[in-house]
Amino acid sequence: MKDGQEARGGGDAETWSVGYDWVTSCPVETFQGRVKAIREGEEGGTQPQPATAMRALYAFALRRSIEELIASAREFDTRDAITLLATAALSRNILQAAELAIKQWDAEQDIDDDSLRLTYGVIHDIACQRTVLDVAVFIRQCRRAGKQELVDRTVSVFTAPGSGRTNLDKALLYIALRDEGCAEEAAELLRQALFSITDDSSLEASETVPREFQDLAGALHELSPSERILEEWIDDQLRLLDRVHDTRRIVAQLIATGTDRDDSLMLHVGRRRSQYDIVEICGQLAKESLTDKCEGIRRHAASRENLEELAEIVRFWHESELLTRTTRDLLADIVADGDEGKARSPHELDRLDTVLGNVNASPECRRLLRIAAAVHTEGRTGADLVTLLGRIEGTRDRNRAAQTIAQRLAVHILEQGAGAGLFVEYVRGLRAARSGDAVYRACKELADPPDAVRQSAGSGALIAEIAAQLYDETDPELRDALHKDGWDLLERCLENEQRVTPEDVVAIVRRLCDSRLSEEDRHFLLRATVGRWSDTHRREEAVHVLRSGGFDDEAKQVIRSLR
Repeated sequence: MKDGQEARGGGDAETWSVGYDWVTSCPVETFQGRVKAIREGEEGGTQPQPATAMRALYAFALRRSIEELIASAREFDTRDAITLLATAALSRNILQAAELAIKQWDAEQDIDDDSLRLTYGVIHDIACQRTVLDVAVFIRQCRRAGKQELVDRTVSVFTAPGSGRTNLDKALLYIALRDEGCAEEAAELLRQALFSITDDSSLEASETVPREFQDLAGALHELSPSERILEEWIDDQLRLLDRVHDTRRIVAQLIATGTDRDDSLMLHVGRRRSQYDIVEICGQLAKESLTDKCEGIRRHAASRENLEELAEIVRFWHESELLTRTTRDLLADIVADGDEGKARSPHELDRLDTVLGNVNASPECRRLLRIAAAVHTEGRTGADLVTLLGRIEGTRDRNRAAQTIAQRLAVHILEQGAGAGLFVEYVRGLRAARSGDAVYRACKELADPPDAVRQSAGSGALIAEIAAQLYDETDPELRDALHKDGWDLLERCLENEQRVTPEDVVAIVRRLCDSRLSEEDRHFLLRATVGRWSDTHRREEAVHVLRSGGFDDEAKQVIRSLR
């Protein structure tokens, strides 16, 4: 058997022609006898050669016709029959392997016990050991032959956790199947691949599988960077009524495990999917405390332009037990136009308020929308702020909103050193609307903010600028009230000796000298505030800085207060 042993290096029929010519024409019964003799040996004669028997079976599988293999498989014992078919399935070209599987399947139609079907072994070997491109061709051939059972089983075996196939393999087969005209099979492959990873349906178990998802999603993206494969698959699956809930679970899991494309999926869900999909997916994420992922989808959803879609999302979000507590956050995102970084206009928010009523959203949604609209100060004019604040119906809600607005304006002015004109317009509008309480809150927060608010250099000059502009008011109906507001603002500011620096005092005096505030009132203001500072050292420093700045008269007023 030397020639036969030399043939081990190859795998095609030509290689196995040396030393095994007898296999091609030998009757099956004779072949079985020779294999048995080779395997067992003879007493007092040749030694057992089980490896040679294996090579003989190998040569038989490669050199006999498909029809002969199928016919003879019935005559071999089960183990040899499996060896023959497996060898042919793995070593012949893939078209012959497909022909073998199809004909073997037809030959076994009368078998009721699936465990006795040799075809399943052929499918397993092809799905688990042939190249991805071969598997794609095999599925194509089975599909063309109308053997849907073989197609389904091949896909199931390939995607099973125990198949040994990596997620790169699955991504490659998905691409290859589409190219072979098997789009439905490709979609089913992707579905089963994803489902096999999330079999326990628990986001809590995600720590054990995130890399699985990253590999699959990343591989699909790398193989076809310009396509949105997962997004398109999601849309197709959600059109199938019996797969909606399972697909939503898969999407939530994909987003939860933080794939390389998780932001793309969050954007797709938020911008493209229905309110039902959004609420269920976000509900699953919220249930597992994945609030950052939930917030990502929420911001994308909040940037939609269609007001009816927005209203429906708000309605179902608020009705969800898992999400209702964050309705206020959703509405705040909508007011801010989601992830677009700009504020929706008061007119657009009025329309959304109306649409919320049209879709029968809870009155609480409309109440929270008005509050969210009022307290969003970024990108607003003072007139906008007054208008939106006035649309809040309850006194308690309106007062709380006015407090929030005051705090945000104070932070904007004190920390960023801007917004003096906005503040003046806001206070003037409040006075015109006879909202004195809101004016009080605004001036108090600006002049006496919490310690957490950082005060930038020049904030004293900004407060003086605001007061000066309030003193410029000439409308007889508003003048007295705004002058008083300017005075109160200055008085509160200068009384706060822990925050106001001597340099701020000089900046305030300099601006007031060019304002409509009289000299007498200016001097009285200094005596009533800086002159009464309890910190002697700080007060003397203020006097020194005033004199250095050329304000001797003002410095004298501070000293005079002590006497």
